[in-house]
Amino acid sequence: MKTNNKSIENLKWVRIFDPVHIPKEYIDQIKHKEFTSEKFYEFISSICLISNENGSVLNPYNLLFVLVDDNNRTKGVLWMVIDALANALVINTFSVDKEYWGNGVAVNFLKAKAIEIQQKESLDKIYWITRSPKHSEKFGFKRSKNVLCEYNTTEKVGLENDKMHEVSNDEDKRGISS
Repeated sequence: MKTNNKSIENLKWVRIFDPVHIPKEYIDQIKHKEFTSEKFYEFISSICLISNENGSVLNPYNLLFVLVDDNNRTKGVLWMVIDALANALVINTFSVDKEYWGNGVAVNFLKAKAIEIQQKESLDKIYWITRSPKHSEKFGFKRSKNVLCEYNTTEKVGLENDKMHEVSNDEDKRGISS
């Protein structure tokens, strides 16, 4: 049986410690991102390594991977973090060369990698921060009970429209004080 050399299954995951190995095109193609590519590189390079008494070591909670072909050409990027408090893996960014997009194979390839890490690290859940939940649901992800809420301080919203207010001691029957 002849195999397609452009099959994503022919790529391999390589953990990296510096985003310099990620071609800018993979960051640029992420739709609706709330950061510039430059900010991505700056931030990721600041968290990949941590310092300890032995010098710099890989940050165990920050997982940065590239997908490479047989010639070690980068074909995609994956950035995940381990949320130790929630005992969960959080997929932040996944971007792969368009030649590997077909029929959700890239999502299934990502899911297999995430499950591998989840099992290895004995994590309870995998979260995926995405703007395309319906697409993710086609591949076994479901909407979390938790909801990501956003308060945008850059919008011109007056305080009179703000629903937040101070709670007096009389209003707070639970005994919580500030």
